[in-house]
Amino acid sequence: MRHLSVPSDQTQAWLERCRAEGWLESTGVVALDATHRGVPLNEHAPGEGDACWNGLNIVEVEPLTKGPTHWKERLPEPLKDLPDSLWPTAYEVQGDVLTVKLEGAAREHGQAVANAMLDQLPSVRIVCADEGVKGDFRVRDLVPLAWRGDEPHTRTEIREHGHRLLVDPSQVYFSSRLSTQRLETVQQLHTFADTLGRPLVVADPYAGVGPALPGLLALEDVVAGYLVGDLNPAAVALLEENLRRWTTKQNRSFSPATVVCKDARTWKDDERLRGQAHAVLVNLPHDSFEHLPDLFPLFDRSTTSLLRGWAIVERSSLDGRIDRLNRLVGDAGGTASGTHVAEIKGFSTTRCFVVFQTTITWD
Repeated sequence: MRHLSVPSDQTQAWLERCRAEGWLESTGVVALDATHRGVPLNEHAPGEGDACWNGLNIVEVEPLTKGPTHWKERLPEPLKDLPDSLWPTAYEVQGDVLTVKLEGAAREHGQAVANAMLDQLPSVRIVCADEGVKGDFRVRDLVPLAWRGDEPHTRTEIREHGHRLLVDPSQVYFSSRLSTQRLETVQQLHTFADTLGRPLVVADPYAGVGPALPGLLALEDVVAGYLVGDLNPAAVALLEENLRRWTTKQNRSFSPATVVCKDARTWKDDERLRGQAHAVLVNLPHDSFEHLPDLFPLFDRSTTSLLRGWAIVERSSLDGRIDRLNRLVGDAGGTASGTHVAEIKGFSTTRCFVVFQTTITWD
């Protein structure tokens, strides 16, 4: 059957083009090799060499046949008769690592569940049972159940907004749910840099593996240097690897370019970190407001500063949060302006996740 051979990153664009023209067959996209995909063509599609294909080749390959549409259809026959309510209804994928919570009677069939998921999802390399969080850094306790290849490791790579990011859900916390907020952070700091008329030194004391950074570091007119770190050594190791990826291909240097593994509340005692930042990001949701007094000394007080962060708060306290933030800034010797605290999403029946931001002029 005819397939249009397209570079993998152009697959979606060609699917939409062929669908709009009425040229798309319904059998599905075929993986041709590591870099190309085959878009299935019907009898109405023009032949190879037509100018509409922009020089791309048409190849003859076996069409993708339709298989099971859900992993539960791949369970062993004796398990298919068990009630649907037994099986997990959701799972999470980071890169090629799938994590699933197995509760009740489903736990004894964990291996069968994992094998079925692995068979159904070709992009997944390893399936792990999520046993909850553990340790001081509150990372997931993951138990490998089924995997491809020899080693059942959980180190993986994800893509976000065009950037590649190394993560390991068994060692560090990472959430894709703040992806939109990270885009907004780039926009807010871009605007602030324009206002100051200079690129910024950005401090991110709770950086994790660094998801807030690649979009910022890619903009020469926004970021001049960075002060970043985390208390979790495993997160800092991945953060350093990610920073090398994001910065080595850039034809410029960053100053400062400091990475530390230490409690953010002690940064103020380190002369490498104190008094340098134009913008500080605070992403420790359960304790962000409580940590702020220890973070204000990181700002360069010779110019206007920007504070941006995220917190989990009681919804009943929302109305007073702006006043509280303004008071914290005042107690630190500054004057807050443009302060806002806005709910992003619910966290529980009484609590919500918020973003907060304020511009600070120092007395």
